[in-house]
Amino acid sequence: MEMMKMLCNYFDAGYPGVAIRTHEEIRATADVVAAAKEKKRSVITWSASEGLRLVITDGEVLANPKGFPDTNDPLMAFQNRTANAIYILRDIANFPFERDPLLPRYLRDMLQWAPTVASCVVILGPEFRPHVTVEKLVVVTDYALPTEDDLKKIAQEITSSAGKEFNGDASEIVRALSGLSTTEAENACALSLVEEGKLDPTVIYREKIAGVKKSGLLEIVESDPRGLAAIGGLDLFKAFILERAEIFKRWKEAIAYGLSSIKGVLLVGPPGTGKSLSAKVIGGLLGIPMLRWDVASSFASLVGETERRTRDTLALADAMAPAGLWLDEIDKAFAGSQSSGSNDSGVGKRMFGTVLTWMAEKKTPVFLFATANDVRFLPSALYRKGRFDEVFALDLPNKPERKAIFSVHLARRNRGVIATDANLGVLADATNNFVGAEIEAVVEGAMFRSFSQHRDVTVKDILDAVARTVPLSTTASAEIDAMRDWAKKNATPASSPESSKQEKGRVVRAR
Repeated sequence: MEMMKMLCNYFDAGYPGVAIRTHEEIRATADVVAAAKEKKRSVITWSASEGLRLVITDGEVLANPKGFPDTNDPLMAFQNRTANAIYILRDIANFPFERDPLLPRYLRDMLQWAPTVASCVVILGPEFRPHVTVEKLVVVTDYALPTEDDLKKIAQEITSSAGKEFNGDASEIVRALSGLSTTEAENACALSLVEEGKLDPTVIYREKIAGVKKSGLLEIVESDPRGLAAIGGLDLFKAFILERAEIFKRWKEAIAYGLSSIKGVLLVGPPGTGKSLSAKVIGGLLGIPMLRWDVASSFASLVGETERRTRDTLALADAMAPAGLWLDEIDKAFAGSQSSGSNDSGVGKRMFGTVLTWMAEKKTPVFLFATANDVRFLPSALYRKGRFDEVFALDLPNKPERKAIFSVHLARRNRGVIATDANLGVLADATNNFVGAEIEAVVEGAMFRSFSQHRDVTVKDILDAVARTVPLSTTASAEIDAMRDWAKKNATPASSPESSKQEKGRVVRAR
């Protein structure tokens, strides 16, 4: 439901107060004013700089808004009351309600008075932390970012005002603008016209990346230009991703075909098996921006702040759609969410609940890419069927996969050792039980030695580096065995069944 219609309903229902969380004060104010005019209510605004100002009376906009002297102090503003009026309060979140007992008292009195005289208090601001004395009197809602139609209209208006024609692919331009506020979209379009003389999605997307970084909620992950070739092995996982790539390329066709919203994938496996590398590949393969969410950074000390940051992060991901959302090491973020909340007053549990609700209800094409080193202590509600499109288990790479991993790293560096089948076979045999990150490390270690001796790297250098390495499979064998047991019951193997073959002293679990 659009904001204006919702506000009209609140006014008709006699709600005492409505808090709208938004950075778009001008656009939100316009919706409140439009709803007030629709209901023939007066509009009185308040800000710390201007005090109270009557801008609409009886549904008519005043050419010269009437100011109320000496009302910059909110205590004075709360005492100036008018029947059949909508009060728009800004800057309220900046006042010390916790330290001044009069502020919440006066605001509570105003909220209790408002519905008795067909009035309503609307609070605007980027955040709203209601004092305990007024929280039951105020409904809190988030102001949505511009829709596709809004963004297209903005692009057309900016182009027209610059005396230029709206050209290019409208859908690509709107896609580049998605996730931006009205002001950010206007600025990005204007900059594109200045730099390129037209609306260029590349320029707009660059500005969007800057906006995401500025928010501090998410970061843009640069795609690995090598694509799936950067990943050695994991053929079943790769096949799955290629299927999803086709859906993202033809998203609207997929919806018309009857496919529901894409949920995403959870990768589970020991550290170093390629989970993070896969995240860096997927964005480019799907043709979407990959957003990384550091869940731990969302925790905050102020009451309600963690929940707000979680909601804002998920809303930003939805607005950026089509996009990927990478939750790295989700096991560390939510491992304690089943507890009673004695350690964090239940914040982690509520945060986990917000994420689960979003996963279940989201309709936008946001591909959730979650990784975990150990999910044994995660609640089953996270990985049950339906949460993700698939849960993949990554095991220690088998011999063909180790050969593929060595081939990737030798070709990337191209410093002496040629990736022949014979060389790859020798190296793969020597690194039984090594994960991909350890294989990369031994190649790097060999190159340090060869570089210091002013020559190219040799197979012997790599074998010597292997001999100096104690793999994770040795130092954390119990944990890896436990993860394998969990994966047998709860996950799909990321590699073909050929990895069930016995390898020199190690029997890889059947897949």
